Amino acid sequence: MSAFDPLHPEVRKALKELGLSEPTAAQAAAMPAIGSGENTLLVAPTGIGKTEAAVLPILDKLVRERPQGVALLYITPLRALNRDMLRRMQWFGEKLGISVGVRHGDTSQSERLAQARKPPQFLITTPETLQVMFTGKHLRAALSKVKWVIVDEIHELAGDERGAQMAVGLERLVDLAGEFQRIGLSATVGAPREVADFLGGVGRKVGIVKISLPKGMRISVVTPTITEKDREEAVRLHTEPGTAAAMRVCKSYVEKKRSTLFFVNTRDTAEYLAMRFALMDPELKIGVHHGSLSKHARMEMEEDFKAERLRALICTSSLELGIDVGATDFAIQYGSPREAARLIQRIGRAGHTMLKVSEGVIVSSGHDDVMESAVICRRALAAQIEAVRGRDRPLSVLANQVSALAVTDPYSQPEKLYKALVRSRPFRDMNWDEFDAMVKFLDQLRTVMVFEGKLKKSLRTLEHYFENISMIPDEKTYKVVDITTRKPVGTLDEAFVANFSDQRMPFVVKGKPWHIVEVEGDKILVEPVTQIGVVPNWVGEEIPVPFEVAQEIGKLRKRQNWNEYNLSEESLRQARERLDEQAKKGMPVPDDSHIIIEEEDNVLVIHACFGTKVNETLGRILSALLAAKRGDSIGLYVDPCRIVLESARRLSASECRAILDELRPEAVESLSKLAARRSTTFRWRFVHAAKKFGVLRRDADYRRLNLDALLEAYENTPLMEEAVAKTLWDEMDVEKTAEIISAVKRGAIKVIEGHLSPLGREGLERRGDVVSPGRPSKAILDALRTRLESEEVALLCLNCKKARRMKVSQVKERVSCPYCRSVMVAALGPYELDKVELFKKKRLTAAEQKDVRRLAKNANLVKTYGRKAALVLAGRGIGPDKAGKILARIYVSEDEMLAKVLEAEIEYARTKRFWD
Repeated sequence: MSAFDPLHPEVRKALKELGLSEPTAAQAAAMPAIGSGENTLLVAPTGIGKTEAAVLPILDKLVRERPQGVALLYITPLRALNRDMLRRMQWFGEKLGISVGVRHGDTSQSERLAQARKPPQFLITTPETLQVMFTGKHLRAALSKVKWVIVDEIHELAGDERGAQMAVGLERLVDLAGEFQRIGLSATVGAPREVADFLGGVGRKVGIVKISLPKGMRISVVTPTITEKDREEAVRLHTEPGTAAAMRVCKSYVEKKRSTLFFVNTRDTAEYLAMRFALMDPELKIGVHHGSLSKHARMEMEEDFKAERLRALICTSSLELGIDVGATDFAIQYGSPREAARLIQRIGRAGHTMLKVSEGVIVSSGHDDVMESAVICRRALAAQIEAVRGRDRPLSVLANQVSALAVTDPYSQPEKLYKALVRSRPFRDMNWDEFDAMVKFLDQLRTVMVFEGKLKKSLRTLEHYFENISMIPDEKTYKVVDITTRKPVGTLDEAFVANFSDQRMPFVVKGKPWHIVEVEGDKILVEPVTQIGVVPNWVGEEIPVPFEVAQEIGKLRKRQNWNEYNLSEESLRQARERLDEQAKKGMPVPDDSHIIIEEEDNVLVIHACFGTKVNETLGRILSALLAAKRGDSIGLYVDPCRIVLESARRLSASECRAILDELRPEAVESLSKLAARRSTTFRWRFVHAAKKFGVLRRDADYRRLNLDALLEAYENTPLMEEAVAKTLWDEMDVEKTAEIISAVKRGAIKVIEGHLSPLGREGLERRGDVVSPGRPSKAILDALRTRLESEEVALLCLNCKKARRMKVSQVKERVSCPYCRSVMVAALGPYELDKVELFKKKRLTAAEQKDVRRLAKNANLVKTYGRKAALVLAGRGIGPDKAGKILARIYVSEDEMLAKVLEAEIEYARTKRFWD
């Protein structure tokens, strides 16, 4: 019997109109279980009818039962998927007499009001909008009728805070509507049981229907050979010869195929390539699509690609999911995809039907990228997929849900939320004491109030809740608007705008160069230009390479079993060339069971095939311990197979090995927490958590905050705990690193010392974080004093407005103006001399008045502390407020004062690097 046979005759008639007479493998396997009311996770590759497998049995029940209110809630992670799903389901709705609606951030006010008056039976939404719906009286009544919930692309939610928020939201929905059937649709993932448990929560059985790759997949790794013409083209395109060669190869694929999706890993890479393809061949119609383009620009690209007005579309993960972009017959992955799951999802978009084989290539160059691509390609074809795991007990989500309960159900007992919370998978292990401590902390902050043991709204609760519905970290963005058409083009992060908005420098968005005309509030008005533009940077795009992939790279280096990997001739040559060079020099080849520490002057390269997160953890621990031991600052850079350490003085492999030998597995967690707090991104994560807890407003500017004071004030609180936990989870892997240290102790992983090798030299092309010593040495302080004393300072008299320049070493212990004898003299950097013009103006802007007050503070410091004030103010990024704190706290000891200047300079450098 066909899986379609039990369906209502009206549903079967609609399927016949679509030409669907037989179910696909996914539909045949999943529909009986879903139709019988079982909680089900359907795991299957793209393009084999997953959506219909979930929806058809529910449409059958809607036709038979004709329920009132929202009976089916369909949740997707993206608004674009919502739009696509609405278009597909409205056809069924019209044929079957079922009302279908969509509700998300783009839904008009009139549509929202209509839904509140008459809720659709089939509602498509996002996790965030579900949270908002709990707050409306009419919508809560509509949600109380829910019988079925389908979560599409659930693998995208199971590993992050958005998913944790949704999981708790589903339990709150149970309190409102009673138990309902849960259906999850997932791409191919490793450990599907984890995703099923996430869908079901605690105590519910969820069946798994898993479909393998029935239609087949062809993927290979190709590497271009650089020609003389590529070198000439690289000069014209303002790029590297290797990039020009890779673009040539990609262009040839695009020209041979009808429709190509061209995947890259980051938005800046998408813009960089789109700009240069337009220069390479203006006739080649290639578009660009990513999350920082405007909705209008994205939809325009999707429609142009679907209508085949574009031959190719350069895109990021924005098109990984099931958004309909029409027939696609080929997929290009530019560079390593970093994960097998990502590669399967991307290549699977080509031949997006049951009958077609998905075909694509990874265009790779350089030994590291080729090896990584080769391993990921093999793992994808063998369906060895990474597991999806989420962080347990994310306190930012808990803060959000406590506020939610205070808003939606005031004067309720906190126990009500606790019971719902612990039914969800992410919070299953949270005990009452942890929960109660968090509620009391939020009460202290007045984010919510606890009155006679019951939750109620404070004056801030409502605003805080709606400002922080989304668990995605806030980064202030500016809307880019084309002044010639008044159409939105995309968005830019605040950091990029701060660096470039005052310069006559073109930048690239939508694959085209633009010139900033004016900044109006949160809008940037731009005009098109023809010069090469600067590519913006956007926050949070690096994809970590998993431990398993890095281990296989090590095994491939050792075994060199090349016949098991789909490599082109040039890819194989580049992969083997560096290994052969290593062997010819008699140097050991780094593999999965050895740590090789190579030294060269002030640099150490530690070969460790443990993946991005383990190497980040181990690297931060080693650099912090070395910095503390030596009193030096240690530069740190990691990749999936290396850790690079750099110092101003010589580093020895034996010194590093001694620290590694002394390291105990049980110490890894505590050391990692200390290292996490010194990360350049820790403060940003702390600010994000502070917003979610209600300590800061959503629009608080990172750079205007006194973070030192905030960090000190919230030491040993749930807020600090959350910021550290989030940093550890996103950037590090404590558990796996402890296992590695245990393996070193047992001798299962051998440690070897040596000198810089060809493979080691590849790791020296980039540099990264600076880890400061806990207590700077006397040598460092003396060097800092010498540098500060040689700095040039401008002494500006606030009385007679005259200025003179000199070195800090020439400034007298007591400072006064030689012209008028006034002691109100400000010490400024030479670049600030234009501030004297402020005193010639009759009317000052608010910003200029602020500058005048700053000069007065500066002069008061010089009046009080004399030459010492000039010494401190000469420090980079140290204004009068920071200088005042340094001078007031440590007036006696100059060494202690210099140590604080060093600390402030390092923090300034970190912040500047983060925002740059």
